[in-house]
Amino acid sequence: MDRQKTYKRVNINWLFVVGLGIIHLLVIILYIYQLGNNPITKSGIIKVSIMCTLCYIYAGRIKLIIDENYVKFRSDFRIFDKIPICTIKNISVKQAPRFDKYMIFQGDNFKHLPYDYFVKQAVIIKLKNGKIYQIAIKDAERIKDEIEKRMTTINND
Repeated sequence: MDRQKTYKRVNINWLFVVGLGIIHLLVIILYIYQLGNNPITKSGIIKVSIMCTLCYIYAGRIKLIIDENYVKFRSDFRIFDKIPICTIKNISVKQAPRFDKYMIFQGDNFKHLPYDYFVKQAVIIKLKNGKIYQIAIKDAERIKDEIEKRMTTINND
């Protein structure tokens, strides 16, 4: 069998990074002006800065990895979802509704994965068991083609 190259796409979750940056900035301002009844100490600001820096580096990145057997959505800390390619019934691309790009909708049979918040297309993955995954992502057609390539490879074996 000819092994296919793993497709990998890394996206920075800018809403998370900006939100964390605002919180980090507020903590720094609280330290500088020593506001509140129990002001932040120098060791406290160092700990918060280290934690925020680690979160900037690791938690703000979301990866889409398509290999021979799975479609994985993960950050550096955990795997959000892992879809076996052999369970995919069909795949399509559609316009992503504006309102659901900013939140995750989950039901018994539907899950929206907001991989990229500011795009207009989404990849719809329907599984054989009836579950549906919707991924808002740039280059939706290319992602669809990559998954379909792996589906045909599995079906031919």
